[in-house]
Amino acid sequence: MSATDVHKKFQISIDGKEYTTRDDDQEAASLLRLAGRDPKMYDLARLIPGGEPKVYRDGKVLDLHEGDAFISVKQRTKITFTIDGVSYTTKDDDQEAAALLRLTGLNPAEYDLARVRPGQDPKVYKDEKVLDLREGDTFISVKQSSPVA
Repeated sequence: MSATDVHKKFQISIDGKEYTTRDDDQEAASLLRLAGRDPKMYDLARLIPGGEPKVYRDGKVLDLHEGDAFISVKQRTKITFTIDGVSYTTKDDDQEAAALLRLTGLNPAEYDLARVRPGQDPKVYKDEKVLDLREGDTFISVKQSSPVA
C-alpha cells in the first residue's frame, strides 16, 4: 500500500457546506474553525439519520468518514436577572412567567410577574406567557387582586 492510499481525500459537511480532508480523526474545535465558527461560542453536533444530533465538546477527537454531516450549535450562555431584588441565573433564555414565579417560591395562582424597565410602567404577564429573558432583566411579583363579594 502506498502512502497516498493511507490518507485518501474524503468529504464531510458542516452547516450544509462541503469540506475535503485527508485527516480522518480531528478535534471538534478544529472542525468548527474549519467552518469559520468560534469554538468558544459553538459546539459541534454530528447529524444522525433518524435521530437527534450528537453534540461534542471542543477537545473531543472524532473519527471521520466519507459523507459525515455536522452542524454548529450555539452554546447557551448564562443569563442573570432579578425578581423582587434577588438575582437568579439560567441558561434557558425563554421561560413561562409561572416557572419564574415558582423559582422564587411564589404560587402563580396568587401572583403575576411584571417586567420593570427604566422610564416605563411595569408590564404584567399572565402565567402562561413565555418570556424572552435578557441579561440584566428586572422583574417584580404582583399580588393578584381578589374579587370582592
